Amino acid sequence: MAVAAVVISSSSPAVAAVSPDHPLILDVDVTAVCGQPSTGKVTVFNPADKNVEWRIRQHGAVITGTGQDLTLPGTGEFLVDAREPGRAYGKVWRDEVSDGCNPVRVVSVGDSVVWNQGVDQHQKFPRLTAKLLGDATGRGFAHRDYSISGAVLDAPDLPCPASSLQDPDGDGEMELGEVTTQQPDVFCQLEKAAEQETDLVIINGCINDMDPLLGIPLGITPGTEDVPTAVRRECGGVGAAPTNPARDVPYFSGAKVGYGGRGMREAIEKAHSLPGRPKVLVVDFYYALSRASFVPRWFCTDRGFSATNEQLCLRNIGRAPQRFEQFTRESAEAYRVAVAEANAASSDGPYAITGDGLFTLDNAAFAADRKVWQLPHEDEQFSLRQEACPRYSATAVQCLTAAIAHPDTTGSRQYAENFLRDQRLRQWFELDSVQGTVGVSRAGNTVTLTAPAGREFRWYFGDGTSTAGGRQVTHTYTTSGPHLPRVVVDGRLHEARDSVQVKAGT
Repeated sequence: MAVAAVVISSSSPAVAAVSPDHPLILDVDVTAVCGQPSTGKVTVFNPADKNVEWRIRQHGAVITGTGQDLTLPGTGEFLVDAREPGRAYGKVWRDEVSDGCNPVRVVSVGDSVVWNQGVDQHQKFPRLTAKLLGDATGRGFAHRDYSISGAVLDAPDLPCPASSLQDPDGDGEMELGEVTTQQPDVFCQLEKAAEQETDLVIINGCINDMDPLLGIPLGITPGTEDVPTAVRRECGGVGAAPTNPARDVPYFSGAKVGYGGRGMREAIEKAHSLPGRPKVLVVDFYYALSRASFVPRWFCTDRGFSATNEQLCLRNIGRAPQRFEQFTRESAEAYRVAVAEANAASSDGPYAITGDGLFTLDNAAFAADRKVWQLPHEDEQFSLRQEACPRYSATAVQCLTAAIAHPDTTGSRQYAENFLRDQRLRQWFELDSVQGTVGVSRAGNTVTLTAPAGREFRWYFGDGTSTAGGRQVTHTYTTSGPHLPRVVVDGRLHEARDSVQVKAGT
């Protein structure tokens, strides 16, 4: 991991009221070397533009400093916070460092889902996945994160900058990843990640290419009227017309720039080409909204839309949950196909999988068991966006509310824990694994599913529903597919070989 960093400050006049959480630690880049002390750099968000001192607490030791360089007294967990001299310390940054001898090296790239919008750094699911792997293997972990809110999958006309406001130290990692922007795309992020060897890449993309505000839920953005067609074009990278249908939209939208023609298969193959020939975990989407959600009017009225688009939003909001469900299913299938094609073309064996958080319809926003942020001010990073968005974002209102409908801390852990249930991932990292697939027999829209042998079974049918059951269950689909049945048997995840294609009434 690169160790260069800068202290972020504002060149504009300081705002009158500064959140008591500030100054905030944005990043602690630590380089661990086997058998030697770990050194690194501190990056601080300092909106008051005053002198800042920081402290590190680890194993009872306290180290303070005012520059950027740091040296940790040992390995393991540590805390970092900062303050203006004479004032209270701000919000704590939690991290840990391995001994540097043989860590599991994980890179994450993608959009706000992989960035885990609104979640504190130590609880983001890519980092949790790296930590769980490091703990399970006994190797410890090193995680580098290049994802950023608002990123599109493929935008070849956008520059791949050496540095930006979101990446002030130019190392490719987005210290201000909370701030909505369209740079860089996922392919650029992968280029930034190519400096060091990697064991696992966690990746997603293409939701912003379709526009998650006006495109997926409402079909207003040109080219998103039919969800399956749009998913094939933007996630699968096939069927793109010579001209981007959203090229002239008069509002902020990733669909305007995310139209390069490369889909997830190409991104998977580029990820595997990084030094170390890493394995690749493609992150399925969750249910942002579902038919289990109660969708309030402010979803349309408080988003900064024009009067025309606000009325369109209100008129179409009734079908938004079904369209989000459809996007979740169709994108999961596009990812599954991309993984299968990449594995089939590989010269060094299968290396990619899809990772599913096993979210259900009632985990969506405004549903009974929600696992996502659903109010503008409730997430853990709001105080940062409150200062950063007006300064660095051209769409401050959207930026301030950007965490809505993203996995919260509970949803983040659900992602990571379910990734570690996957037998192929466990096999790659030489953990105990039990191979098996879900057997499927079908009569119309009804399937009979059979799991590998075990004692406890939890079924996930691929349509957002789930049930505890025995080794064999029957399920009738009432929504159109594709649906991929999965089952957790004694804590281990198994899935069907192919999705169930269903045409059903909604």
